Order: sequence, then structure tokens, then C-alpha cells
Amino acid sequence: MTTANGSPQPRSASTAELNPHHVQISRQLYGAAQAAAQSAIRKYSSDDEQEQLDAAFSIGAAVEYLGRAVVASHDPLLLAKSDSTESQIMLSRANTSGALDPRTLRTAEAHLIWGLLQKLNPKFAPHAVSRGKGNPPSLINLVMGVRNAAAHMALVEKDYLEDAARALIAIVESLHPLGTAEEADFWPADLMPTIQLLKDENSTAAALRYQAKISNARAQLERLLTGMNADEQERIQTMLEARSLPELTRERQKHIPNPCPACGRTGVAVYVVEEGEPEYGGYEETRGGSYIDHGWSRALYSYASMFQCPVCGLQLEVDEFTAADISTELDEEWEDIEDPYADWEPDEDELRGR
Repeated sequence: MTTANGSPQPRSASTAELNPHHVQISRQLYGAAQAAAQSAIRKYSSDDEQEQLDAAFSIGAAVEYLGRAVVASHDPLLLAKSDSTESQIMLSRANTSGALDPRTLRTAEAHLIWGLLQKLNPKFAPHAVSRGKGNPPSLINLVMGVRNAAAHMALVEKDYLEDAARALIAIVESLHPLGTAEEADFWPADLMPTIQLLKDENSTAAALRYQAKISNARAQLERLLTGMNADEQERIQTMLEARSLPELTRERQKHIPNPCPACGRTGVAVYVVEEGEPEYGGYEETRGGSYIDHGWSRALYSYASMFQCPVCGLQLEVDEFTAADISTELDEEWEDIEDPYADWEPDEDELRGR
């Protein structure tokens, strides 16, 4: 652009052409971070080892995507590897086509990204700085340690995975303003109870597992019913509700119908039944002079084993029953049994003193 006398006119920031990726790259990374973080929180408490590994991968991916998204929001060129001219051009204003070639694009290593973040976003500094010898690792080191153990050796440990989930939430709390003014907008509503529990250092492992399982079961059922009208949804849920759940043990069990705390349909609380010692009830004389033989009986003690829902797939362990308001024990019952000594015969050798 020139003035009336032909001299160049400086371009203002508002009129300068922006590389479309200055906005698109940061948004794409932010969206990927959001999806990975939500997947991690849904899976971290699972008892399934593959889901635990997936959660570990997702936690690491979410943190790295989010860090790179913040850097890209300042200038995507900061993500380019310093010795890759081609990558610098792709991520700079010189790339007017907006095209990126994933085969040749090279970006800065993760530890350099954390260094940039500390300079660009002072709020993030405490999460990336080493805490010194003998102190817990930084939140970044904690998260990436869990992720690397899963990625390189297929190793995951539930307690460390929970620590990494808590670290992820703290990091999101520092960096979420990139995409939204409210942290709650980063997480879907069904995950917010789990997020609040993870923020609470005093929350129990059982409470955390319970809330995460509830969220995961609801999301699983929602995915199953997506695209169906109300009548179809009711038909499918009624059909699932009528299924007989397999018995996973040879122990004597008692199945008690109970509303599912996740979906509200009818699930089953499974109790293991322990049999007491046989007791003889004795005889009772009637007014007519005859006798009633009360026979033999034994007490039955029922202790919670697990809860299963055939509709949404929720499974709860015993220590999660309290949070679900399901009783962990049933009232003592008695059952009549055959005389346990009916087939007993004296030992002749013992009677004859032999």
C-alpha cells in the first residue's frame, strides 16, 4: 500500500495478513487436549489394565497438547524446531497457503515447550520447575513419568495414575483460559463431580473411583442410545435390564435388585452368603401331649460382593457401596436343613475298644 505521493505506507497490526494457522493450530491443539483430558478422567479409575494404559497415554497427551496450544496462541513459529528451516517457514506468516506437511514438520521437544511456557505464562512456572532434591517431582515430570512408563514398558500403577490425574487438573486450571473463560467449560458437566473430588486432597480413593465409574457408565449409555428416539431408547434399556448377569464365583450368592446409581434402571447387588454351623431346635411339647420336632437349621450371613448394572455396565466394588447408598450387609436369615448326622453310624472298633 502507498500514499498519494507514492511512498510506502506502514501496515498496521489490524490490517496485516495473519497466517490462518495462528488461530487454527492453537484451537486444534486445544481441542485435542480437551478430548484427551476427558478420556483420561473417564478411564483412570478403571480396573481394566488396557484402560489404565489408555488413561496414562491420554494424560500425557493432554498436558503436552495444552502446553503447545498456549505457545501457539502467542505465535506458532515458537513451536518450530530451531534447526528446521522448512518447519519455521510452515509455521510462520510466510506460509500464506496455510498448509502443513506432517511428513516434514519438525517441532520443539517437550522440555523446550515447558521452558517457553514459564516465560510466556508465569502462572505455569510452579508446575514445570523442579522442586529440588528430596522433594516431589514437578507436576509435568510426574505426568510424563506416568505416561513414559506406559508408553515404553506398558507399566501403570493405579496410585501413580491417580496422582497424574490430579496433576492434569491442576495444569488445566493454569492453562484453560486459552480456550474459555471458565474452567468448567473445559470439562463436561458429568465429569465435574469427579474433577471436584480430585481437587480435594482429602477425598478417598473409593469416592474418586465411584464418581469416575458413574460418569463413565452414563457416558457409555449415552453413546449406546445416541440416534434413537424415546421409544427405541426405552425398548433397548428394557431389553438390557431383563438380562441375567453371569455368576463370577462358585460361592453361594444372593442377588438383590437395586436401582442403578448411574442410570436409574434396575441393577443387581450381589452378596456372598456364608453358612453358619448347624443348630438343633429341639422338641416342643404341645397341649395334647405330642411333640413338635423343630429340626435342624443354620444361620445365613450375607456380605456385599459387587454391584452390576446390565443396562449401563456400571460395576461397583464393596468399598464403593456406601457412596451409592447400597447396604454392605443383609439381615441375618435362617434356613431349615436336613439332619447333618442322619447317616452317622458308630465306629464298631471304637465301641468294642479295639
